Amino acid sequence: MINIHSLSKAFKTGADRVQAVDGVDLQVEEKEFFVLLGLSGSGKTTLLRCVAGLEKPEAGEIRLGEQIVSSAERGIFVPPEDRALGMVFQSYAVWPHMTVFDNVAFPLVNGKRKLPRAKVRERVKSALELVQLSGLADRPVPFLSGGQQQRVALARALAVEPKVLLMDEPLSNLDARLREEVRDEIRNLAKKLGITVLYVTHDQVEAMALADRIAVMSGGKVLAR
Repeated sequence: MINIHSLSKAFKTGADRVQAVDGVDLQVEEKEFFVLLGLSGSGKTTLLRCVAGLEKPEAGEIRLGEQIVSSAERGIFVPPEDRALGMVFQSYAVWPHMTVFDNVAFPLVNGKRKLPRAKVRERVKSALELVQLSGLADRPVPFLSGGQQQRVALARALAVEPKVLLMDEPLSNLDARLREEVRDEIRNLAKKLGITVLYVTHDQVEAMALADRIAVMSGGKVLAR
């Protein structure tokens, strides 16, 4: 489902050049829950952002299924909105001036493939039921707990019915009890929906609890998997 070949991405910081991803090869199978594990600065988030289309690699290739979405050599770069992905960020990235419903509906009414109003309501209702927030659709997001806000972000990612779900340290801002609770929900949802998941974390316990397979990253390279 996700095939990464010889991927490289560097950043310039003043006169210095940091090789964030260094010749990575990685394959994630369909419906697999794959975790990238590593310390801060290991390159795991940059690799995830390259898959999402939020960073443009200097070398290498990324395929999602049969589609090449990034190839520096061939001059191919498919924008994020055309990659059929869902993404959940570390910081929730929910809009505080919107209700729960409007947050989840946002990519459905503002994306390239705008859906009819009835279809939007159906998708949002289904996504909120999956994350156990169906009774809070009209609530303003600032009135939610941190765990509930992260569920809103997850519902928004699921509402677009993605082929692949990308998750960047989604539990790191939650307390220990909530982390365990939401972690179990994410694992169960991924299996129930049959979604391919690429998940980034620095927490070894979290990685072991979630993953079908784990790749350990350091210095922009995959050390073990």
